[in-house]
Amino acid sequence: MGALIGFNVSFSFVIAPLLFSNLDHKVAGEITNLIFPYYFASGWIGGIIIYTLIGIKSIKDKKIIRRYRGFIIGLLLLVISHMALHKSVLPVARSINYQYYVALENREEEKAEELKSKFKKVHTFSSSLNLLNLAIEIYLFQYYFLRRRDLKK
Repeated sequence: MGALIGFNVSFSFVIAPLLFSNLDHKVAGEITNLIFPYYFASGWIGGIIIYTLIGIKSIKDKKIIRRYRGFIIGLLLLVISHMALHKSVLPVARSINYQYYVALENREEEKAEELKSKFKKVHTFSSSLNLLNLAIEIYLFQYYFLRRRDLKK
């Protein structure tokens, strides 16, 4: 969870803003298109690995599911949202962005503006979902460590 929080904060609040403020938007977009699929995939793949570990641990300790119910539900939401970003939202955004640059090259200004507006909507949704992911990651991180501390008492 700590690594996911670090990835989220560094990509969302450091790397992407630095790229877009220092490079041409098309180049910055191409670079982020290389980075973000790995970040989104790490969220849902990591979540599935954690689910697997919980499942293995629950073979010996049947009460683990009940004790960590909030964690498991939060993890499920995180896996679904990362998978949605990786497999649905990102491809849609890439497609719209590609069409936008084709329209610009073909000097179709009206179509380009329409595509830019669509991209902004998809990007806003993606950013909002990514912020939700950060909130869930922080929740899961604190839930696990606070819960472990309480169980040791």
